[in-house]
Amino acid sequence: MKRQLWIGILVAGILLGLWTTFKVYTAGFTVYAKTDVLVWTLPLSTYIFLSLTSAGLAFVSSIPVVFGIKRYEAIEKRTVYLEIAVLLGSFVCLILHLGAPLKVVYILLSPNPSSPLWWLAVLYMVYFVLLVAAFWRIHTGKMSRALGTLVFLIAIFTSTTLGWLLGMTDARPSLNASFFSFYFPLTGFASGLAALILFCILDEELSGQERSEGHTVLYNEAARLMGITAGMVLVLFLWRTISGGISSTAIEYGAFRHMIGSIPYNIEFWLGLVVPTVLMLIPSIRATAWGKLTASALLLVGMFAGRLEFVLSGVVRPLGQMAEGRPEIVSYIPTVYEVLVALFGLSVMLLIYTLGERYLKLEAVPE
Repeated sequence: MKRQLWIGILVAGILLGLWTTFKVYTAGFTVYAKTDVLVWTLPLSTYIFLSLTSAGLAFVSSIPVVFGIKRYEAIEKRTVYLEIAVLLGSFVCLILHLGAPLKVVYILLSPNPSSPLWWLAVLYMVYFVLLVAAFWRIHTGKMSRALGTLVFLIAIFTSTTLGWLLGMTDARPSLNASFFSFYFPLTGFASGLAALILFCILDEELSGQERSEGHTVLYNEAARLMGITAGMVLVLFLWRTISGGISSTAIEYGAFRHMIGSIPYNIEFWLGLVVPTVLMLIPSIRATAWGKLTASALLLVGMFAGRLEFVLSGVVRPLGQMAEGRPEIVSYIPTVYEVLVALFGLSVMLLIYTLGERYLKLEAVPE
């Protein structure tokens, strides 16, 4: 009964998303809070959050195959399937951000090797195919080292290329391409660890399964790694704040200085980085299920807010001719339709994962 209720809720979220899709295709971007200044909004930030989380999960699933740490094989199948589910959810948000699926097809059919957008489209297509192949190999036998290495490399390419794409233009100086090209993979790894711990422990708690000693040790190790990674991200986050928002007097960084006082920024900083890092540095808390669940959930909430802070910091300050007749900083409140796009992507991801959990024996260990 609980599973049926859960699936019903997710189906309702998808139906609302399909209705939103119809509105976007018929009314255009007027249903969003987009303007010629605010070209990036919540649908794009949700896509970034999900796509980087998928890449982070790929880093985790590569641990037993690429790095030879065999104890992670116990969660390898679940991790790869979760990668696929999260990636498909990100595609939903990306397509609705662009406005039509045909735009994605056009990008793929219009080769431009000098464009990071074209490379990103190609990489995602290859990434998805490799993930499906990897899961099939695990489901029917065991994933090869070569295939696992390819998934690992493509995940690096997609996450770094995304940072290159969003920070490549001089018109957005607060988005530094060289910084985000390594910041994105690291935050993606933290999100991937958090998502995996959250889903694994919740599945066991809700299903009433008795956790094995091996799984307990593995989750504690993953939680410790998540805490270390969150701490590294926190250091880089503070460095970005100091160098890009406080110590600099350049007028171009006015938008970022504005974002420091914003709600998304502070959610990312305090809930998404400080609290999870502290919780996972305390062994007695890290050893508990509630401690790992709390830290993982807060980190994911913080990363979600952080992606919104990231996209807004690049667009809330009008530049050039766009600044004429406008305030120095433009305000942004997501519309209901933008919220429904984010809900659509999350519902697709969660429904795909729920069905996989029910029918594909994700707890199985490759032979």
